[in-house]
Amino acid sequence: MKSTKSLLLAAVTVLSLSLSFFTGLAFSAFPVNNPRDEDYTALYRLYNAQTQRHLYTTGCDEKNNLAQSGGYVYEGIAGYIATRQTRRTVPLYRLLLGSGEHFYTANEAEMRSLTQNPTNRLEATIGYVAASQIKNTQPLYRLVGAKGHFYTTDAQERNTYLQSSVNKDEGIAGYVWTSGMNPCDGIKPPVAGNFPVIYAQADFQGPAQAVERDFPGNRDWEGSPHRIRSIRVPQGWYLVLYDKRNYKGKSYNLNADWTPQPGDYWNGRIKSIKVYQGTPPKQPR
Repeated sequence: MKSTKSLLLAAVTVLSLSLSFFTGLAFSAFPVNNPRDEDYTALYRLYNAQTQRHLYTTGCDEKNNLAQSGGYVYEGIAGYIATRQTRRTVPLYRLLLGSGEHFYTANEAEMRSLTQNPTNRLEATIGYVAASQIKNTQPLYRLVGAKGHFYTTDAQERNTYLQSSVNKDEGIAGYVWTSGMNPCDGIKPPVAGNFPVIYAQADFQGPAQAVERDFPGNRDWEGSPHRIRSIRVPQGWYLVLYDKRNYKGKSYNLNADWTPQPGDYWNGRIKSIKVYQGTPPKQPR
C-alpha cells in the first residue's frame, strides 16, 4: 500500500511540474502587451461641406493643410489607433476611390477586392485597430449614405444618421482606443527623464518620444507627421544617428544634447538611431 501511495504521489508531482513547464512556455511564447499612451495616436476627423464627405487622418500636415486651405473643417478626434501592430490588432487601410471618396477598412480581403479596380488605389496603412473589443476600446461604426461612407464612435450620432432612410449601417469597422497621443494639437506624451528623447522641433520642443532602445525608423518620424529636429542625451548614453532606416547611410556619433545649427546636415534627416548605455561604440555598427 505504501508503495502504491508513493507511486501515485510521484506521478502527481511529475504531472504538476509538467503543467507548470508548459504553462511557462505558453506565457513566454505569447507575451502580454504593456500598452502606453505613446502606442496610440489620434485619428482626426474633418468635413468638407462642398463634397459633404468626411476625411480621417493621423497626419498633422494633412490635417492642418486641409483645415487651412483645403475646404475642410476640423471636427475633432474620432478615436485613437495603434501606431504599431500587436496581438489582436489589424491594419486600418485608407483607400482613395475613383469617386473621390476616402474609404477606410480593416478587412484585407475588401481592400484587395477594391484595389483590383484600377480607379481605386491604396493610399496607406494609417495605423492599427483592434479586431474585437478589448480593454479601453470602443466601436468605430461604419455607415454609408448618398455621398459616401461615414465613421463615428458616437452611438447617438450613429442613430441620428440612420434616421434618414438613405443612410445605411455597415457594421463596425474596428475598435479604437479611448485615449492616446494628440500630437497635432500640441499635446505630447510624458517623457522619461532617464532615456534619450527625440523631439519634432528644434530646442527640444514639440511632440517627443523617449528612445530607450535601438530605433530602426518609422514613418511617424519621417514627415508623417514629424521629423527629428533635436535630441536630449542624458549622461552615460551614446547614440549613433543614421540618415537611412535600419542603421544605414551616413552616420554621426552623439553623446550630448543636440539641436541643429544653421545649415546642419542632420536637421530633419535622421531616420534611425543605435542606442548605447555605458561604453560608447568605437565605430558605428
